[in-house]
Amino acid sequence: MIRRLIPHALRPLAAGLFICAASAQANSPSELSELEKIALDMEMSAQEMAAIERAMEFGREISRKAEKINGPPFRRDAHAKATGCLRATFSVNGDIPAHFRHSVLSQPGREYQSWIRFSNGDMTVQPDAKADARGMAIKLLDVDGVKIAPELTGPATQDFIMTNTPAFFNRNIYDYVDNMSHLAELDRTGWFINLWPPRFHPELFYRAVQTVSSKIDTPLQPQYYSMLPYQLGDTQLKFSARPCPGMNFELDIDESDGDYLTEAMAEQLAEGGACFDFMLQERVADADMPIDDAAVIWSEEASPFVPVARVNIPPQTFDGEAQQAFCENLSMNPWHGVDDWRPLGSLNRARRLVYHAVSQFRHRENDARELEPDSWCLEGGDDCDLSGIFHSTKPTWPLPRCFDPQYQPADGSEPPPACWE
Repeated sequence: MIRRLIPHALRPLAAGLFICAASAQANSPSELSELEKIALDMEMSAQEMAAIERAMEFGREISRKAEKINGPPFRRDAHAKATGCLRATFSVNGDIPAHFRHSVLSQPGREYQSWIRFSNGDMTVQPDAKADARGMAIKLLDVDGVKIAPELTGPATQDFIMTNTPAFFNRNIYDYVDNMSHLAELDRTGWFINLWPPRFHPELFYRAVQTVSSKIDTPLQPQYYSMLPYQLGDTQLKFSARPCPGMNFELDIDESDGDYLTEAMAEQLAEGGACFDFMLQERVADADMPIDDAAVIWSEEASPFVPVARVNIPPQTFDGEAQQAFCENLSMNPWHGVDDWRPLGSLNRARRLVYHAVSQFRHRENDARELEPDSWCLEGGDDCDLSGIFHSTKPTWPLPRCFDPQYQPADGSEPPPACWE
């Protein structure tokens, strides 16, 4: 209603006036100033800004209550448990289509050092065997360009945040804040099904069940999705990371171990690596691909994912105490980005503020330093010894010689074994 009454050119001013009017409820003058600047930048209505402010407080409250269950430290309000933070490279494909050559993808062949945080989705720290959403967040380091969210201080980085389901169970900011009001009371189902006030969201409840029903053998196994849309140059899109063709994991893992996903990655990366294809899905005009309804899966038949980069995870050790502390303090935000990159939709606008607010809250409560990384070194810079982190691997000798299993000798004799030493 407010958007219909206020001319487009005046909406940023209206958002700023709303924030000033709400100054009595702001947490601090500095936060008020920050919110005002962001509201002007994203052209948010007063109604949307009010919803986001509520979501920010609910996010802090979820972190407070989860800390009483988890114990210290204060963690994120979602994806609280990290199953590992890994060093990786992100290499832009040489044949990337021209209309995708913007922001961090502007230079074919460019390789970035990266951090990857794998996680379980719940607000509490649970055994890995419990069904849950699984997350993969990639942070590209030492990127070039102008930051799109200047309040996210530190070196310029680019974050790609994903889960292993292609759609979300909240359609927009208004669903999101109402759902968070229940999560802040540790009520995971009340927003979907409720007797009073009467409420039933069957399709969204089904999406939620899909999201939290995932059981995996290793975080290196699933395909991960952005769920929400973005704009790269003039192209609206979603992104995904899919394990490279031929990736197989023969692991001997005890799934009764509460941290078996970490153990599975450690076993795989002790002697071998892993990789993902990073892909983009372009929005097409004649398909059901809404910008502000995150519960809708964009059809891969209408618009297939196109590989544009390769994520390579070399053999490494990642379970040291200092690296685990670094992983806990790491902050991910979809608005860590540069140049012609823009998160789209009300949920992404909310994430800019909510993720930042919860990050500031947990760092303050934990008396931890906020540090945006610029390299693989835990303290920043490039003056650190990584020789004990990365593993050089040697093949078992002699190598097996493998041939076409369908081969049949012309003379009718028995074929040789498909593989032998």
